[in-house]
Amino acid sequence: MYSNPIILPLDPEGTIHALQDELGQIIGTGTLEVCELLLHVITKQGTGRRPEDMLRRIERERAMPHQNVRSAIAI
Repeated sequence: MYSNPIILPLDPEGTIHALQDELGQIIGTGTLEVCELLLHVITKQGTGRRPEDMLRRIERERAMPHQNVRSAIAI
């Protein structure tokens, strides 16, 4: 297994790549640029956020009335 996510080429020309997570599971495929962007998103997502802050934000969002929600059908 890998200790970090890794980008691997899937074809000899290097036009299609796959992104594998720490467990060796493929979590995305595409061009090298797409895999690099996905790698950036998954590695930088949780930085600077504490679980307590996330829970407070979720609770605050649940308590707020949804003022900007529009329905596709009339109730």
